[in-house]
Amino acid sequence: MRRASPARRLVAFLALLASAWLACVGGHIPPSTFQFENVVPYTPPDGGGWKAAQVLVLLSRISPSFPQSATCDIEVGVPERQGNTWVTNEDAQAAAAEASDRAARIVLRERLMTAVACIRFREYMQRLIRSEVSKPIPSAQVSAFKRVLVSRKTFP
Repeated sequence: MRRASPARRLVAFLALLASAWLACVGGHIPPSTFQFENVVPYTPPDGGGWKAAQVLVLLSRISPSFPQSATCDIEVGVPERQGNTWVTNEDAQAAAAEASDRAARIVLRERLMTAVACIRFREYMQRLIRSEVSKPIPSAQVSAFKRVLVSRKTFP
């Protein structure tokens, strides 16, 4: 049996590396993409208060065998106050961005059809924003667009 030359082994290694790199998920949704607007005002002493942000997210996976692209409408809703603590726009933006980045990576690795990918993206994002980000928001809601907001954004 004849051994492969070093050049052939290098070409095979580079081909394997390239296919693995093309199947990777990259990208980052910046926190500023999530522009929260008050939809229910906070009224002391009763409380209440709710704000939401809407983003159209393009999920894309570059792959020679199974490229994927889905445009998902995402509405993230958070309370004005969580217990005795105010939920600032900055905290909500950071939590939403971190959850969306993680959810995108999970969904794109699953190689789902477009409609299913968006549903799963929202489900994962809600689970992540509630408990697994650096500053979780336990009562946050992630859904498809429910209301009309002025600051609807698109990413990218």
